[in-house]
Amino acid sequence: MENELWRWVWVIVAMVMGLGEIFTAGFFLLPFGIGAALAALAAWLDLHGAVQWLLFFGGTTVSFLVLRRFMGRQDRPDDLPVGANRYIGLPARVVEVIDSVNNTGRVRVESDEWRAVSEAGRIEEGSLVRVTALHGTKLEVVFEEPPPDDYVSSTATADPGAVADAAAASSDEDADAAAQDDETTTPRSE
Repeated sequence: MENELWRWVWVIVAMVMGLGEIFTAGFFLLPFGIGAALAALAAWLDLHGAVQWLLFFGGTTVSFLVLRRFMGRQDRPDDLPVGANRYIGLPARVVEVIDSVNNTGRVRVESDEWRAVSEAGRIEEGSLVRVTALHGTKLEVVFEEPPPDDYVSSTATADPGAVADAAAASSDEDADAAAQDDETTTPRSE
């Protein structure tokens, strides 16, 4: 009867660890699931409880070593970078002022926007920076060059009132300039 209970305990542990591996990263629970599956097999073969525990610990240990070796090969630096690591070394445009004091800063790399930090201090919007590292969900950047003279701030386009005011001021200036041109080129008849 005791072995009957252990059969189901090992099966449940193996299933929980296997399902848990789906929701975790790094292949941490998978070796425990493999060890529990080996122990469940031993329980179904009516082997002694000590053999079941040895298979559980042995299977878990061997699985850890094999998976660690496999994962070590996956993280070689000579491989092509994948995921967010592909951004390291690429240029980026600052779309929100990078300021470590106020904990602000965003950059656009290719077509993605990322939170950004810099050891250099404050970097103005529109500046060109280079990505040097990835820390969780933030990119570390270094300053390369200031914003171009024709750079339009995203804060100006984010405020519709500011855009309308700028357009109205521009059209008033254009109308005044056109009126002055008309006065100088059109003779008046008096």
